[in-house]
Amino acid sequence: MNFDSIKQFFVDYFNGNQTTGIIRFVSDVLVVCGLVIAFFFFIHKRINVWRILVVLGIGVAIFFLAIVFELKILTKFMEYLGSWIIGFFIIVYAADVKVALEGKQVKEHSDNSFNSNKEKADIIAVICQTVDYLSKRKIGALITFERKDSLKAIIAPAIQINADITQEILTTIFTPGTACHDGGVIIQNNKIACAGAYYPLSDNYNIPKFLGTRHRAAIGMSENNDSVTIIVSEETGNISLAISGNINLQLSIERIQTLLDGYLPSK
Repeated sequence: MNFDSIKQFFVDYFNGNQTTGIIRFVSDVLVVCGLVIAFFFFIHKRINVWRILVVLGIGVAIFFLAIVFELKILTKFMEYLGSWIIGFFIIVYAADVKVALEGKQVKEHSDNSFNSNKEKADIIAVICQTVDYLSKRKIGALITFERKDSLKAIIAPAIQINADITQEILTTIFTPGTACHDGGVIIQNNKIACAGAYYPLSDNYNIPKFLGTRHRAAIGMSENNDSVTIIVSEETGNISLAISGNINLQLSIERIQTLLDGYLPSK
């Protein structure tokens, strides 16, 4: 685009009415800037694909309004954006598109309620003692409680344990050098169902950079089901808890005990 074409663009844009032209031009530029900011926000946040579809509908409406009010910069911008937006969605939202095309799988549910409040309190006490022991020695650990959503798909390829929940067994599992110390332990039906389980890593861009693979795996697990996961950091010994895609960092044993008591059901 040369100078003459740019000049002709603005002549056509203002269309002989300077005041109206200035208002249209400022509105045009502001809307385009707003769309650019929103676009980069969507990339950074990786907004849910269904919300994106709603935004696309709003974008189409904005495009038609731009044509009606002769906002030529906005119209041209959205024409360029629309030409490669499909490719952008395929790259960024490939996994979501696959789920949408195949149909969202119905989650299996299971009853993992403790038989009594006493049983729950006893098991929580064992878990807290174990976590405290591991934390003081900076031994990394992932301990996940299955709740309503079944974790069979993650348990099946792991090392089957099916043992009572004891501090001795748990500390042995996570001791460095053992076959399954890097994976996670899943507690199902008040038993240690498996060890050495590998969790889906979260692809959330907002996870702090100082959190390692173990924490990202715990968050990824909590994004895919309603489980509760305790994490012990191998680097610092800090204790964290992940649930519903969120992670609570640097918790005390007393806080872990309180959270587990609230999150885990009993009959």
